[in-house]
Amino acid sequence: MPVSVRLEKERCKGCTNCVKACPTEAIRVRYGAATILGDKCVDCGQCVRVCPHQAMKPAADSLDRMGDFKYNIVLPTPALYAQFRNLESADRVIAALLELGFDDVYEVAAAAEILSALTKRDLDGCAKPVISTSCPAVTRLIQGRFQDLLPNLSVHISPEELAARLARDRAVEKTGLKNEDIGVFLISSCPAKVTEARYPPGLDEPVTNCVLPMDDIYLKLLKIMPNVTPAETRTAGADGLGWAAAGGEVKPLKNYNAVSCDGMDEVIRLLEEVEDEKFPEIEYLELKACTMGCLGGCMTVENPFAARARFRRLKSGGAGEPLEITDEIAARARRDRDIQCAPDEILDADIGKAIEKFRK
Repeated sequence: MPVSVRLEKERCKGCTNCVKACPTEAIRVRYGAATILGDKCVDCGQCVRVCPHQAMKPAADSLDRMGDFKYNIVLPTPALYAQFRNLESADRVIAALLELGFDDVYEVAAAAEILSALTKRDLDGCAKPVISTSCPAVTRLIQGRFQDLLPNLSVHISPEELAARLARDRAVEKTGLKNEDIGVFLISSCPAKVTEARYPPGLDEPVTNCVLPMDDIYLKLLKIMPNVTPAETRTAGADGLGWAAAGGEVKPLKNYNAVSCDGMDEVIRLLEEVEDEKFPEIEYLELKACTMGCLGGCMTVENPFAARARFRRLKSGGAGEPLEITDEIAARARRDRDIQCAPDEILDADIGKAIEKFRK
């Protein structure tokens, strides 16, 4: 499986901090340097956080890619807003993104708001518990380690994928350009979303062209924002903005037994118990690899706890008009196909030899 965490070997000292921290045992130290096993890695970014030598780097794109397209759209995730202090409204961030040179902005929070409404509408007819696909690291984990739970994955795509689809549809209608002339840029807080954008599970082809690291874009916006006039644009409501933090996704599901869990170790523990059918009463699972959800991604800037407190004030300050969810939008929110398993490495095609190797 492709991964978006890269090792800079010249920086690696073989200290094994990443080995100890990796929740999926995807890192080995060989010949004095770390090696990432792609079939086990889920791009959770834990190794990036703990490496004292900054040898682990999340791969991403740069703003230079804007020159490859005639029309450029940027997708800010709600976690981006929480990086800024004393921010009254997301409108100022949107205005700064337009000032950077983008032709249009489509908020991922607006797509999340749609998914909140669709989840409430469709939950009754699904196999329980329904497992959210909002965190690509968790989806990768289920593909490789909890394959019996693949049928429980939500039929809906992630907010980032839906935002990319709807933004591209809007741009094609507005400009008359072909798909290949439209660039869709996602601002990401973690490497798992980089991998999802390039190799989307459940989609026939990628819908996002480039992924920009949140910490890099934050620094660029910080210089611009004091001098821009807030954009007169709709900002997403609380149901959509809340997806940035752990627990925000299940909050609208007040009439269902919905559970939120964050932190990869806790997610793995919960999935093991769900797989053993220990919680038949659970109807919906929101699982986030990062502690505190997307606010705790390794490509963010602010302390996630401070960001959550700041985000609560922002979230309560602005809510847009409810979106009309047409049948066409509902169809765009669904996967193209089932998500397939992606098992760990096969030790040997001969099961007897594989067992013997496993024992060793």
